[in-house]
Amino acid sequence: MFKYLVRVIIYDWMARRKSARKARQGGTNTLKLMNIALIIIVAGLVIYIMWPSISLAIRGQPLGKTLSGINNPLSLAQLDVINNAPNSYFEQAGQMMLNLSIPGEGVSNSTYYASSSDFQIALVKSVVLPGYSYGGKPSVIYIGATSCLWCGENRWAMALALSRFGSFNSLYTGYSAIHDQDLPTLYWKPQDLYVNGSANFGNMYSSSYINFFSVEYDSNITSGFQFPTTSAPIGYFVARAPNASYSGAMKYMNSTNAFSGTPFTSWGSVINRGADAVVLGTPQNASVSAGGEIPLTYMTHQQVFGQLSSFNTTFAVEEYAAADVYIAELCPSINNSAPICSLPAIQAYEQKMGLS
Repeated sequence: MFKYLVRVIIYDWMARRKSARKARQGGTNTLKLMNIALIIIVAGLVIYIMWPSISLAIRGQPLGKTLSGINNPLSLAQLDVINNAPNSYFEQAGQMMLNLSIPGEGVSNSTYYASSSDFQIALVKSVVLPGYSYGGKPSVIYIGATSCLWCGENRWAMALALSRFGSFNSLYTGYSAIHDQDLPTLYWKPQDLYVNGSANFGNMYSSSYINFFSVEYDSNITSGFQFPTTSAPIGYFVARAPNASYSGAMKYMNSTNAFSGTPFTSWGSVINRGADAVVLGTPQNASVSAGGEIPLTYMTHQQVFGQLSSFNTTFAVEEYAAADVYIAELCPSINNSAPICSLPAIQAYEQKMGLS
């Protein structure tokens, strides 16, 4: 009887131990599953936040090194591409656009476009106002944002246009925000790239014909597009103008009540509510084209300079044709006195925009 009781007690103890072990094992498995689920959630959030950079690296495109060389001054050779481009490039590009000679080009309601590339120029009647003069010279005024993709793509054509009336002592390599296409661009001066928002005035441009007043709204380059969110955003720049000349330029732009987006510019007496000329590049391969993404994002700065210098690609022709828009808008304000203003293509642009 005693042996039987001992056996029962031992069996009962073993059963309880086995049951406890299973309970502990089940708790361990539950904890493991919870840890795995947490890791998956965190990994998903990281991928979501970093997807623009990750996607570039996965595709193996040149911009896999996102923000590479940002805020670096242009080399002398690169600066020469902007400052000393032959006037013949501007004439040939303008005539090609007007004659519908750009590959895939068409025109509708005075808007020229190319189905084979992300290109659009509207030669419509311009919004003409008195303009802002300072020191006896008319002015080009630019209000943009470092994060803005439209400002980014447009600075290439703007720089080429401004070079016809003066020269840049320096320009800098830049990008639009990572979450706003991360496309390569030029900065007028070094920018503050990790601030929560600030006005960065100034440039390194000189001209005997015109003034150039520029300001960027700087914000965190790793985020998306940002701009002052007040009901009158241009007033933000009026309040922060660094001197009398910039104060007058910002007050003039604010007085037009014409702001509807960036870039917001004035070329002499012509106000542009946005980018009058859009050049986003030519698809480099089927995957980019099929994905509906901006081809310019997948170009390096050196590739852009190379094409502008050689003038043997559709992208280069489109950039010079885009620059012609801003040249034609500005020429009447200086009585067409700069040599570039006498080109037949520029005069044809002026006529189509009701400026002559």
